[in-house]
Formats: sequence, structure tokens, C-alpha cells
Amino acid sequence: MRNTLLLQDYITPTDHLEEINNSLRKIQTQLLQELSNKQEVLESKNQEIQELKAALENKSKLVAELKDAISAVERNNEGNKQLNKKLISEIVRKQQDIEWYKRTYESRSLLGTLKEKILWKIKTK
Repeated sequence: MRNTLLLQDYITPTDHLEEINNSLRKIQTQLLQELSNKQEVLESKNQEIQELKAALENKSKLVAELKDAISAVERNNEGNKQLNKKLISEIVRKQQDIEWYKRTYESRSLLGTLKEKILWKIKTK
């Protein structure tokens, strides 16, 4: 115990202050290093966020373009449907005309055909 007392006798209050200051500097250095590391992590996360935002914006633009393309295709399909209906109705009318010509020129007599042509010419004048 006597030895411990002797050591304490040699340690002055300024030594205590220096020791405290050294400890505080080490703590400050560690905190600054930790702060720097956290700052780097934050910067990398911010960079990643910016990249993800850009990717999201690109995908949003792509979705909008695809929606526009789908609308154009739907309009085109609707136009094609209307055209098909018109063509089918024309085909039906042509088939009816063909049937009329068959009935007129194949099934009827020559006298009936001549009579029909004369009446048709009179009506058109």
C-alpha cells in the first residue's frame, strides 16, 4: 500500500488533466471517424436513392409510352372491326346480286327477262 501512495504522490493534477485531455482527443477522433464513416454511408445511400428515382422515372415513362401504344392499337383494332363489318355487308350484298342474276338469267324464261329489262329501262328514264 505504501507503493501506491508513493505513485499517487508523483501524479499531479496537471497529469490528470493531460490524461483526461488525451482520452477526450481519442474519443473525439473516434467520433469524427465514425461520423465520417456514417457520412460516406449516407452519401452512398443518397446516390442509390437518386439512381432508383431515375430508374423509376424511366419506367414510368415507359409505362406511359406503352399505354399510349395500347390506346393506338385499340383504336386501330376498332377501325379494322368497322372496316370488316362494312366489307362483310358488301359481300352479302354482292352475293344477293349474284343470286338475283342467277334467278333472272338462269331460272326465268326469255320472255320474263325481256319484260323485266323493258320495265327497268322505263323506270330509269
